[in-house]
Amino acid sequence: MKGFKRKILIFTFIFMPITFSLGLWQLDRADEKRNILATFDQLVTKAPANLDDELLNWQPITAQGRYTDLVLYEDNALLDGKAGFRVYHLFETNDDKYIFIHRGFVERQQIKNDLPLVSIPQGDFVLTGNKLEKNKNPFVQNLAEENPLIIQEFNLDQIIDNFNYLKNKPVYGFLFNLNPSDKNKFKSVEKPINMTTEKHLGYAIQWFGLFAILFIMTLVIGLRRDEK
Repeated sequence: MKGFKRKILIFTFIFMPITFSLGLWQLDRADEKRNILATFDQLVTKAPANLDDELLNWQPITAQGRYTDLVLYEDNALLDGKAGFRVYHLFETNDDKYIFIHRGFVERQQIKNDLPLVSIPQGDFVLTGNKLEKNKNPFVQNLAEENPLIIQEFNLDQIIDNFNYLKNKPVYGFLFNLNPSDKNKFKSVEKPINMTTEKHLGYAIQWFGLFAILFIMTLVIGLRRDEK
């Protein structure tokens, strides 16, 4: 019995600090998401800034120019349980600079590499939207696709390597997330946060609850007399 009791106590002593730390981490994440949303709410009320201004992520921006023929498709996008692509359309501004316009989500065709038909808007446009600087996903490997128009994530250096004519052109390193009200916008897929503060708080409660169970187990087992 002593051996069993010792093993249980070792188990609880190891996992109690882990569960408590994970609960605190979820609380920190909830605060972080709350601050992001507060900053986002302040940013979206500002007038659109120019692309060359010092910009915060999700800050409203504007650009004038025309769409080019280059359209890229980021694979493995999901929206409402459906697989599809994020559509990035290269845009040439009136001052001869380039930026990829995030036109939104398009549902995948039945054949994996059968790209959806995306029209190229003709003429000059004044666009409004938000600066979108996406964090690199460490789990994404930018493997070479048979079709260079299909990418795994937005990686400007790799895109320029795939399309040599962009090497000597000024291309902005962030995305222009097109306003949802724009007639050339597909379905909106980007959000300022990928998990709500309520979910983080829910996970924190679960971790603290597990900590409480382990703590009670430790007290009960520790105070129980060993059988002779």
